[in-house]
Amino acid sequence: MESPERANSSSPSTSQTAPGVFSHFQPYARSKFSPLTISPCFAASAVIPSTVVRPNVYFPPYLHRVGFSLVFCGAAYVLAAGDARNGSGIATAWSLTYLFLHLRRSLRPPFYPPTLAMTAGTTACAALYGTEYFMYQT
Repeated sequence: MESPERANSSSPSTSQTAPGVFSHFQPYARSKFSPLTISPCFAASAVIPSTVVRPNVYFPPYLHRVGFSLVFCGAAYVLAAGDARNGSGIATAWSLTYLFLHLRRSLRPPFYPPTLAMTAGTTACAALYGTEYFMYQT
């Protein structure tokens, strides 16, 4: 059986420090707070009934709003557990999935503020965690 000190010392480093401008944002890309701010936005939008939205305004389906809220909570949990590699990967992948499904329709006028807030938060999350995941982790 391997001692804990030996197991920790032999594990390879999975991330590197970012140079330049991103070095100021890198601590945020490894923290749980970005998904924790997006998740309540999705959860709050889930209580808005689609009947209050005008017929020509785009609003994501109920299951997408609830599902993405749970996914971002899960990403925050993984990041809080200390796994920056998988947490940033989960946040990036699901942010890009949401943008693939809803970006174009949410940016067509007439605009609906909750839809724009979800799209803006998801775009920021994809940019922040995507840079960390794809560029600064080996």
